[in-house]
Amino acid sequence: MKIGSVVFAGLILAVGLVYEIMAVKMPQGRLSYPGPGLFPMIIGIFLIATTLGCLLQEILPRKSGETRPASPLPGQDSAAPGDRNVRKTFQLMALMVGYTLTLKPLGFLISICAFMAVAIRIFGYRRWVPALAMSAVITAISYVSFVVWLKVPLPLGILEAVFE
Repeated sequence: MKIGSVVFAGLILAVGLVYEIMAVKMPQGRLSYPGPGLFPMIIGIFLIATTLGCLLQEILPRKSGETRPASPLPGQDSAAPGDRNVRKTFQLMALMVGYTLTLKPLGFLISICAFMAVAIRIFGYRRWVPALAMSAVITAISYVSFVVWLKVPLPLGILEAVFE
């Protein structure tokens, strides 16, 4: 058990609990017409659940033969220099800048789908067809969640004529 990991998880848990308390005080609405507090409440629940999972993973004793992997990425030695992670960080930052610049002209659907496909590739998934399929599913879920269900007016860009 690493004390730093436990303290960090505890701090994030405290932030999640405060966030959830604030979200519950907002109007929730109904499933057919969600209020402004519904989405923050869902995010708070996921934050608390994830943090509790991380905290329990650090606190509970491991089985005697079980060891933690040296690196979260297969084939990457944790003792290797962090150049690869630094490069991925800059690639992701450039990708986010590109997403921001293309959001209005290309629209939400094209921008988020391209962003997700490239981000999946940056983080190690090397086959294009599954990466494109995953990004298309995530894009569809995002569109239905935000535009259809929550009625968030996201830019459609060049697809505006198609969706009118």
